[in-house]
Amino acid sequence: MRGGFSNSSHTVLDMPRTNAEYRSGATAPEYTLTRKRMRTIRLRVVPPTGELKVSAPHATSVARIDAFVASKTRWIAARRAEIEGMAPRLEHGVQAEACREELEAWLEDLLPHWCERFGVEQPHISLRIMRSQWGSCRAATQRITLNLELARRGHDMAEYVLVHELSHLLEMNHGPRFYALMDRHLPDWRERKARLGRL
Repeated sequence: MRGGFSNSSHTVLDMPRTNAEYRSGATAPEYTLTRKRMRTIRLRVVPPTGELKVSAPHATSVARIDAFVASKTRWIAARRAEIEGMAPRLEHGVQAEACREELEAWLEDLLPHWCERFGVEQPHISLRIMRSQWGSCRAATQRITLNLELARRGHDMAEYVLVHELSHLLEMNHGPRFYALMDRHLPDWRERKARLGRL
């Protein structure tokens, strides 16, 4: 059943060079498959339904993909349990505006404090609903975008994402210099990241 957490399954013909919806064999949870120019098989469980989406190279057989998905059954179940415990997705409206007001209030203190710590000018901050990221940074234009959902996750989580994006003003890549900035300015960032989790 697409869009649910059912493990019901059906077998269909393999069409390796097209993007299509596939139903897995009996040993694997049901999934939707997309063929791409890539080297490895990747899967993700999509909120809020828990739908399982798989991306795979064009030449990889459905049997091999089924086996890969079957090997990830425990991870899939854990991710779906995590999603079931999530609050409903934030939508535009009264609640989103309340989240905006909350984040703006936090940023009145957080932004000048952390910009001073980093020794940078205050960037332009945008707040909006984001479906796949907690935040983003465009160093070239000095613009940071934060997810309104952070207001529902708490002050510490918003602070972590802000520090993360401010670090990208100085180092765009997730390399040693970036992690050194995070370690220096927010030593518990790994613990906060783990608590924040994924969207």
